[in-house]
Amino acid sequence: MIKKILHSNTSWSLFSNGATALLGFVNLGFIAHIYSKDDAGKWFMLITVYTLLEMLRSGWVQTPFVRYFVVAETDGEKKRLTGAAWQLLLGFTLLIALLALPVVYLFKIDSGAFLLVKKFTLLWLLSALPYQLLQWQLQARSQFKKLALAKIFFTISFTTLLLLQLKFHYNIATIALFYALLQFVAGFGGFALGWLHFGTWKTNLGAERRKLSAFGKYSMLTMVTSSLLRSSDQFIIAFWLGPAAVAVYSIPQKLIEAIEIPVRSLASVAVPKATALFQSQKTQELRLLFYKQCGFLTALIFPMLLVFLVFPSYIVNLLGGGKYQESALLLQIFCFYAALIPLDRYCGVLLDAGNRPQKNTLKVLAMLGMNITLDVVALWLGAGVYGVAAGSTITFLLGVVIGWVQLKDILQAFKVQLFWKEGVTNSINSLKSIPTV
Repeated sequence: MIKKILHSNTSWSLFSNGATALLGFVNLGFIAHIYSKDDAGKWFMLITVYTLLEMLRSGWVQTPFVRYFVVAETDGEKKRLTGAAWQLLLGFTLLIALLALPVVYLFKIDSGAFLLVKKFTLLWLLSALPYQLLQWQLQARSQFKKLALAKIFFTISFTTLLLLQLKFHYNIATIALFYALLQFVAGFGGFALGWLHFGTWKTNLGAERRKLSAFGKYSMLTMVTSSLLRSSDQFIIAFWLGPAAVAVYSIPQKLIEAIEIPVRSLASVAVPKATALFQSQKTQELRLLFYKQCGFLTALIFPMLLVFLVFPSYIVNLLGGGKYQESALLLQIFCFYAALIPLDRYCGVLLDAGNRPQKNTLKVLAMLGMNITLDVVALWLGAGVYGVAAGSTITFLLGVVIGWVQLKDILQAFKVQLFWKEGVTNSINSLKSIPTV
């Protein structure tokens, strides 16, 4: 049984996301400790700008590519989609380059926080192309073991580079250059192993590009809005209460991110299956998949939420020290919205799988608008960071309600008994017989 569990797609996805997230925190800690505040600030600014552009690029191409690849009926169709995805990513990167050139030369950003952004953002975007396509193709083919190996290889390689820095004392620009090189090596390694494909380029792929773009414009807006939904609290708190309040608020948020790891992992595994079920019009099976996945995830994260609720002060002290005692109550408040994350995430999965990206976009936009409004009202009334945290819980509840209404033809009315039976009970029992993939 243990062998079957270890070889399942779900286990590999959980393992890779958990390992890369943990090493990601370690790597950021290395950067902060090894380099000066100025150099670390330049690095974090580069990461921030690069991540935003990657999110735009991924939202435009990744979600539609995975969806249409899964339902493609012939190898020729899959090859055309693969070639179209390559072309769109290259076109997007060149467009960013053309838009960035005026900014670089018309505005003085030769020093300060944007120095690394100017030098390395475009290089990172280009070097990451093969690695990015490799991950998307492996996800679309449900080859999550290979996907896990690729992601862990890159993350461990970067951690090793930072350890070597302790001996060779690389400057921050050299680390940024090596980061780009490691991304390219990871992608090229996937090509050498036969995991990365280039698809068809010789024929006219205009129809495929238009199909991906038509879907992707909604998923891109959804991803960017989701990012703003996460960061809007910090922006408003910083403007209203200052940086110290942002730090107090961020400590429990980092802890909640640990809960999101299994949610993201299982959601990525569920996308191909949900898409295939929707394409086959198997509504009942799709509904059961939703209950099973959400129930299982709720059962999976419940012990961690319980620990956070019962021992918030100890956990906050362990992570940030005694000066963050105010964060203990925030952590308890965050637990309530964290319990809603599985339902909210899988509503989004079903909307994308069901070719309803515009509805998912509207849902996230409504959540963003509600969150900003509640943040401002809470701070105006003097509720401070605790009011902002409570507003986040209301925002996620709104997202679940909207998503459920948008999927009423599939999910129908919420059934507590079905959620418990199909989700919690059956999912836990199924661990005894997880099929080998």
